[in-house]
Amino acid sequence: MRYFCSPDDDDFDFFDDSDGGDEPEEFEDEEEFDEDEPVEEEDYEESEDSEEFDEDDEPADELPEVDERAFGSAEDFPNADEEDFEDDEGDWSEDDYAESATNLFGEHPFFGDTLTSQLTENGYRAFTEPGFAAQFEQLAPGTGETVHLFERDGRLHAFGFLPMAVLALLQSRYTGIDWSPIEVSVPGMGGERAETRPLPEPFASAVVRDAVDLRGYATPVADQRQTSRCSAFAWTHATEMSHRILQANVPRLSANYTMLQFQQMQGDARSYRYAYTGGDGTVGGPEPGQVLAQEGTCQQRLWPDDAPEPMASEQFLASDAAQHRLPARPWPIAIDDVKKALSAGCPVHLAMNTGPRFSEIGRNGIVSASEAASGQHGRHAMLVVGYSGNYYVVKNSWGSDWGDGGYCYIPKKVLMESDAEFVAVLLDRKQN
Repeated sequence: MRYFCSPDDDDFDFFDDSDGGDEPEEFEDEEEFDEDEPVEEEDYEESEDSEEFDEDDEPADELPEVDERAFGSAEDFPNADEEDFEDDEGDWSEDDYAESATNLFGEHPFFGDTLTSQLTENGYRAFTEPGFAAQFEQLAPGTGETVHLFERDGRLHAFGFLPMAVLALLQSRYTGIDWSPIEVSVPGMGGERAETRPLPEPFASAVVRDAVDLRGYATPVADQRQTSRCSAFAWTHATEMSHRILQANVPRLSANYTMLQFQQMQGDARSYRYAYTGGDGTVGGPEPGQVLAQEGTCQQRLWPDDAPEPMASEQFLASDAAQHRLPARPWPIAIDDVKKALSAGCPVHLAMNTGPRFSEIGRNGIVSASEAASGQHGRHAMLVVGYSGNYYVVKNSWGSDWGDGGYCYIPKKVLMESDAEFVAVLLDRKQN
């Protein structure tokens, strides 16, 4: 059982392609994509066995086969005790979480690290002049809590995160500050929340483990840059992981095309470049995942993450996307079912309010249990891929230099207090 990220360790990879031939060509060096390459007419036609998505259809009748290395027991954590694996039902204090973090993650090479200590090692010096923070607060209340200024080589650099609109405002007002390290959250999309549903069988009967870590099936962490594509990346990562858990070769997939489809579903699509920016974000609930279950998303090489426009026609993208559908049923669940879904081998899409402590995460990836995620600082979508005790392993899309190789560990207490929304990705072996 591995409880912190080792992306360079070959043993931390559960995907087995021994029966499926070579890895997908997208994981290797490729020739430039040629849109003019002839494509058979049937490639554009919808598959005969494609059916309209029906959210009332019954999910899979058997659980996916998951590598046992993804599951752990309390015995795998020699410094922890039984209390660390007792579920927090709302009675854990911040001190309880701090003690549990030490027991679970104390051997992490960067345990105790913060954003400040990380940047100090890289030659930055915290800029403590209160004037800027006060001005930021006047322009956008709450900004002073999530933006941290550091000085290096005679210039100020901003770290932390902001909603896109606030970032644009500050960039126009304070042109002498380097805003490139800032990450982006999104405003809430509003609307009614999807009603949570009890997990269906066989997922409801899954045995809840002490710890789960599905990162061995994950593709590399991506970087959404300063855009509002967080949910598109989370759902795209979920699609890639789902195929790998089901032991199917899958290329890296395009979060940009995913975002375009989400905007078309929401009715706010404008252009390719608008899809690249993420616009105003993505609605919550299972609907975005249902789009991918029905339509799929295209290969990343056809529309790379950092390209404002695709390298092929939309017709070609749609044809390719049909080959890479989400082999799962998106299922809105309550927080108390998240561990059970993960124990069944299914990742969970997460949308939550962000708060000040989220902007201070160091290289250990641990989110402080004192986080006050009120929603004033925007929302963010990520993918839950495991847990250890009451700390959930979450894959972000802010690049591999953020947190623990691009991952963080969020206390259940924070999730309970952050207006979090969970959609389980219930894998269906029959769909793959």
